[in-house]
Amino acid sequence: MTRVDMLCDTDREMMLEFSRLCVGHLNNHLPLKIFLSLFQHFLDANVLKEIEKDRLIIEHAAAVFERGRGRAAVDTEEVFEMTKKTDREFIKKLSNPLFSMELRYDDFAEIRKKRIVSFSGMVFDLLGNWDDGFSFTDVVKRTFGEEGFRTVLNEVLHLYNVETRLLSNSITFHGPAGRARDLFAEKLFTTMEKAARDISVKYACRICAAEACFRDDTGSRQKAGLYEDS
Repeated sequence: MTRVDMLCDTDREMMLEFSRLCVGHLNNHLPLKIFLSLFQHFLDANVLKEIEKDRLIIEHAAAVFERGRGRAAVDTEEVFEMTKKTDREFIKKLSNPLFSMELRYDDFAEIRKKRIVSFSGMVFDLLGNWDDGFSFTDVVKRTFGEEGFRTVLNEVLHLYNVETRLLSNSITFHGPAGRARDLFAEKLFTTMEKAARDISVKYACRICAAEACFRDDTGSRQKAGLYEDS
């Protein structure tokens, strides 16, 4: 497996777990539970969109790195334009009588570009410390350490959360979903922020520690399987 493949696979695994955690939390919120099935299609398509965008960022940053150029050579505008193709596929997947969408890039373009820069920087930092014979765990420990990696993961997830909240302005929900949109959008953001903190702690600990673990609300470290809810 190449280093790029490893980064993409780790990101995909984390984002899918992040999405499952968000849905689990939302499902426990009684006022929204009845509407969750209506929004599930949007949530599933949105996280798959993000995974594809992350793959584009990783591949572009890695290509720049391999050419021996610095992170400033990452073409944020080019990557941003590439992500628009992913957006078009996203809209196709959302084809549903309950939704209509017209993307308003002015709402979220700057946040997406900021995330491209942040994510590219993380890729550059990791690749810059990835010597032959080093495992991914070795590289993360060498580059960030557990707390530093947690901070970086939380930052890129936070920017994704902000973009998702802004993206909701581009969507019109019809029927009963329309009446719940504002309530759902706000609850979704706070849920995603909590899930981002949980997943960042869990993955940083899992990758950097000898055993999978997480810290509970008291700060105590506990063992945890990869797909357990935190």
